[in-house]
Amino acid sequence: MSLCQRRRSAKKLVEPKLMLTSMMDMFTIILIFLLVSFSDSPEKINLGKDLELPKSTTDAAYQRAVKIILTKNELKIDGEILAPVRNQQIVGLTPENLESSSLYKQLKEYRSSTQPKEERKNKAPHVLFLCDKSHSFKTINNVIKTCGLAGYPNFQFGVLEEKSRYP
Repeated sequence: MSLCQRRRSAKKLVEPKLMLTSMMDMFTIILIFLLVSFSDSPEKINLGKDLELPKSTTDAAYQRAVKIILTKNELKIDGEILAPVRNQQIVGLTPENLESSSLYKQLKEYRSSTQPKEERKNKAPHVLFLCDKSHSFKTINNVIKTCGLAGYPNFQFGVLEEKSRYP
């Protein structure tokens, strides 16, 4: 090989450079994936000793909502005790006049304070209803009617996951 040929072949060798654009694209995709997967995880809810939820095999997506908890002994909204429960009846909640109950007033106040007026017209809020399975339909129905009157027509019922017998 002559000296000229060696110089020509030496010019052809180029050091490889790191492609930052491709790496940035890759890291952006990973970051977006992690943000989406962690933001969609459901909330953890602590169940009291006097609350036994029914079991279900259904799988539905959780949406953020006002939490109404009806235990054997009390009615709570987002952890705040609203009324005691005696003999399967919520104290202060009369079926004949639901709009005068403290639950109705509390829900109306909560909705007006958390949701702007423009948003209230377009989007009805959700209620996550956790109810002890020992309550009668009449008691549960009174709570549901009161929530509907207060502007909360969409419900999600909290249940415990039960493994399906069928694959």
